[in-house]
Amino acid sequence: MVSDYVDQLNAKLNRWETIKKWELLDHDLTIESGELTPSMKVKRSVVEDNYKSVIDGLYA
Repeated sequence: MVSDYVDQLNAKLNRWETIKKWELLDHDLTIESGELTPSMKVKRSVVEDNYKSVIDGLYA
């Protein structure tokens, strides 16, 4: 289902703008896990640290 949605979005974009690789997490980001602020903003450094192997896999 997600793959179809990404393909549908990519069809409207230029080649250099398209999503090439993506990964789904098995859970939502939460305030309790420290990955979101109370105003629901992503703490990028925390997410990067927590999912380093996933992010590295996207660039490998």
